Amino acid sequence: MDDIDTSTHHFLAQLSAQTDELRQGIEAARRERDEAAARLAALESRLADSTAALRALKLYTGEASNTGDGARESDTPNGEHGASLSIEEGILHVLRGTNGLLPVEIARRVQALGVPSSAASIRARLSRLRKDGTVVRDKESRYSLAYAGSEGTRNR
Repeated sequence: MDDIDTSTHHFLAQLSAQTDELRQGIEAARRERDEAAARLAALESRLADSTAALRALKLYTGEASNTGDGARESDTPNGEHGASLSIEEGILHVLRGTNGLLPVEIARRVQALGVPSSAASIRARLSRLRKDGTVVRDKESRYSLAYAGSEGTRNR
C-alpha cells in the first residue's frame, strides 16, 4: 500500500507541476498576444496616419495619381472609384484656388463634398495643418494654403 500511495503522490506532484507550467505558458502566451495586438494596433494607426498625410499632401501638391480616363484623382471630390476623402484632404481640396476662407465656410464646403465631419473636427484639423505649415491663417482668421517658400513651409 505504501508503494501505491508514494506512486500516487509522485504522480500528483508531477501533474501539479505540469499544470503550473501550462498555466505559466498560457499567461506568457496571453501577454505576448496582448503585446502583439498592441503593436499591431499602433502600426495600423501609424499606417492610417501616414496614408492620410500622403494622400492629403498629394492632393495639396496636385500630384494625385492619374485615373484611367486622364482625369486626376484630385479633380473630383471623392477621387477614383468613389473613395471618400479624409477631413484633411477635404480641407485642402476646398482651399485650393481660394484666397482664404473662414472656418465656418470651410466646414460647410467640406461637408458639401460628402466628407462626414463636424465643425469642431474641421477646426481641429485646421489647427494641425496650420501647425504643420500646410495652411496659414490671416488677421481675419481666414485660412488659405501655404505656398512654397512661405514662413510655414520654410520652418519644416
